Order: sequence, then C-alpha cells, then structure tokens
Amino acid sequence: MKVKVATVSMALEFRKANSIDDNLKYIEAVLEEMEGIKPDIVALPEVFPYVGVPIKAGDIKDSERAKEFLSEMAKKHRVYLTGSIYDNRNGKIFNTCLLYDKKGELVGKYDKIHPTEPEMEEGVIPGAEEQEPVDTEFGKIGFQICFDANWSHYWRQLVEKGAKMIIFSSAYPAGRVLNSIALLNNVYIVASTWELKSGIIDNMGRWLVKTNRFSFWVWENIEIDKGVFHWDFQEEKTREIRRKYGDKVKIETFADEALFTIEPLTDELDIEEIIQEFKLVRYKDYLQRAERRQNEKRFELKC
Repeated sequence: MKVKVATVSMALEFRKANSIDDNLKYIEAVLEEMEGIKPDIVALPEVFPYVGVPIKAGDIKDSERAKEFLSEMAKKHRVYLTGSIYDNRNGKIFNTCLLYDKKGELVGKYDKIHPTEPEMEEGVIPGAEEQEPVDTEFGKIGFQICFDANWSHYWRQLVEKGAKMIIFSSAYPAGRVLNSIALLNNVYIVASTWELKSGIIDNMGRWLVKTNRFSFWVWENIEIDKGVFHWDFQEEKTREIRRKYGDKVKIETFADEALFTIEPLTDELDIEEIIQEFKLVRYKDYLQRAERRQNEKRFELKC
C-alpha cells in the first residue's frame, strides 16, 4: 500500500519563536504549503508548540489548546496529524504524542517512556513500558519520542506488535541510531525534529528524503508493505518472480547484508500474495525460525 508521508522540522537554524502563537502559525503555514501534495500523514516534532519558547513542562497547566490545534488542522487539511505535546492530566504531566485522523478525531496516543532527567525534574512522568501501536487505514503505526531512541528493544516490541511505520517525534536528530533501528527491524521511520534533520528512513535503513535549508518539510510516497528477505534458500525464487511479473515488481538486492526487498509497483499485486505464491520467508521470520532450531539443538545437547 502506498502512503504519502510528510515530516516537518521546526527549523531552529533559521527561525526564532517568541511565543506559542509563533510556532502554531508556522505549522499552520507549512500545512497550507502542503495542500498541493495532499499527504496522508504529517509528523510534527517533539513538544512543537513550545520549541524555542522559555516555557518548562511544569508551566503547562492546560493542554487543550495544543490538542484543539492538532484536531482542527487534521480536519481542515484531511490528514492524519501527529506531534508531541506536554499533556497535563489532572496535575500529572506526560510528554505525549497524539494522533488525530482526517476527521480531527483522536485515534491514538503514546506517552514518552524515557523522559530525560531535566524533564523529570520539571515534573514529566515516564509513560508505561507496554504501549500499543495505533491501527489506521494504512496499517499499524508506532511512536517513539526523542530520548526513547536509546532503548532499541521498545522499538522492536512495536514492530513485533505489527507496526509498519514508527513516527519519531524528537528534539534531537538521533542520527545513525535511527538508521540501525530501521534496518534491524525492517521498519520505516519518520523523523520529525527541531533542527533541519527531519526525514524519512526506509525499512532498509536508508534516508529517502531529509529537510535542509531550502526545504523545512519533506514528503515521500512510500510502499509501506515492501518486503525484506534474506538471501539464504531464496535466490532462485527472485528469478522466478522476475520471469513472471517483470516490471510489475521491483527487486533490490543488498550484497553486504545478504538481503533483498520486493516492492509491488502495481495495485494488482499484493506483497502477501507474492510471499504465498513463491513460498518466501521474510527476514524476521527466518531469524525466528533459525533461533528456534538453535534452541532445540542446545536442548538436545543437555539431554
């Protein structure tokens, strides 16, 4: 399934916000610029309303304005819109990523599991360790926020629960950490950050697009169902697929990693149907199968 995804930077290198209004007006203007693109999903950075404004988490007594803004913009522009805010719930403050659908309705949220020490000193509470990805018309989407990048097993949990894409709403870029997480988990990552480091990473760990001084926001039409496979036992199957489907599929090989990807290029083809037809084994399933057999052998040695 093709999904048109856009991600925004707060462009701290080139703009100065003196108030929450400045940041909200900036996001509103960016969304207006995107009208011709008509994205399905737009990602905003961590605590985007307060970036560059001398406000601490503990100062946020009312989260409703930020929530209403996200809801109104999602409905107005007919997009899934997500970004993190400081969410004050009955005096308890969380750093929360909210997802609003095209009708402006809240369909999911994620509380930052790993707030930084300064955040916690300001009153931010860590989110629950077990959080679910959100169901959307494009499949399940997971969320991580900023400092969460340093605990990769939580990203893996989201993928194991079915997330095909993870939104990374952040202050800092995280750099190659994101590339490695995307590759090892075969998941798309949409990074939205304060500086001009926002972008989209494919499920092989490659940047597809990235913001820069000429583009404060970027977008890409991605095949969210692109499959990743290991080369072992499957080399001949790639030839069979090419012989049958020709230019209706794109097969890309990665020699150093011993991996290949299959991407349907027409709506007539579905990756799951191709997997079943040619009895392919996804990379993650191959590793799980190998690990089961390894454990069986260890058990045999003990007996």
